[in-house]
Amino acid sequence: MEYKEFAVENGKEVMRDRLVAELMPREDYALAHASLPIVCHDVAIFYHGSVLLVKRDTFPAKDEWCVVGGRVLRGVEMEESLRRKAKAECGLDLVDIQLLGVARTLFATDPFGHGKGTDTISLFYAARGRGVLELDMFHSQPLLLKEEEFTQDVKKELHSYVVEILEKAFLVMKKKD
Repeated sequence: MEYKEFAVENGKEVMRDRLVAELMPREDYALAHASLPIVCHDVAIFYHGSVLLVKRDTFPAKDEWCVVGGRVLRGVEMEESLRRKAKAECGLDLVDIQLLGVARTLFATDPFGHGKGTDTISLFYAARGRGVLELDMFHSQPLLLKEEEFTQDVKKELHSYVVEILEKAFLVMKKKD
């Protein structure tokens, strides 16, 4: 799968630094969250021969095993945004980033209590992680899952989106080894 970014308008390169914005105030983001799909990116990080899963401590998908990821940073190149998100959430630096696919996830829950659920459009990736694993305050219980441990019983315990990412990630990263 190929991903391209086009930062051009009227034949001229768009200066990305003018597009970068600070995070919205919480109340403004809650309104946007209730009204719009949120563009996200997620990554299956291969670390010490296993893929990293974490427990989410916030909605949506609270208490579920997930890969690292979240909202795309405005104006920042996609892979750089993904690198920053991974570094913030688990302390790891990403290398050998591979786009695996695009998905839409719909959750009944939301992190703001607005009652409209969560609607995300996500680009999902596989990458290798380097550095020291250290989770942020929104994730816990890091689990390093080896491919041979990724059984049908384990798949039944995971969200179908996470299963999709892991199936593709194990396949793609095995080819690269």
